[in-house]
Amino acid sequence: MNPMTDMFDFNKNMEQFTKFMPDFANAAPLKAFADMQAKYRAVAIEALNKNVELTTAWMTDAAKDATVLMTAEAQPTAYAKKAGELAQATMQDIPARLMAYAEVAKKAQTEIFETVVTLTPKAVEEVAATAKTAAKSAKKVA
Repeated sequence: MNPMTDMFDFNKNMEQFTKFMPDFANAAPLKAFADMQAKYRAVAIEALNKNVELTTAWMTDAAKDATVLMTAEAQPTAYAKKAGELAQATMQDIPARLMAYAEVAKKAQTEIFETVVTLTPKAVEEVAATAKTAAKSAKKVA
């Protein structure tokens, strides 16, 4: 047996840990953090879906604009005029589109912050209570 590898025996360490804290799998702090993680996941999925909607709308509009540019014109200057008008409209539209993405990010950040503010005190209280219980049972064992 090598003492260097024995200390990294995960199974042995988990057995010792579960003896010290037998209700680890159902521990309240883990539930609180799992609740927080579930909220994070919901916020991330909502933001992802909204970003996909925004991108799809933008690409649909770009395809319509490309169709306008590809229609045949009798005069070559008509192409230049259409391209110029389209470029100008696109440049004026970009800030509003980017602000829509920023609003999605802002909403997600706000929801995450509210989750942390709401759930963190609960998790800290549950950790403290669990630590007190573990300390009492450790004293009894010792």
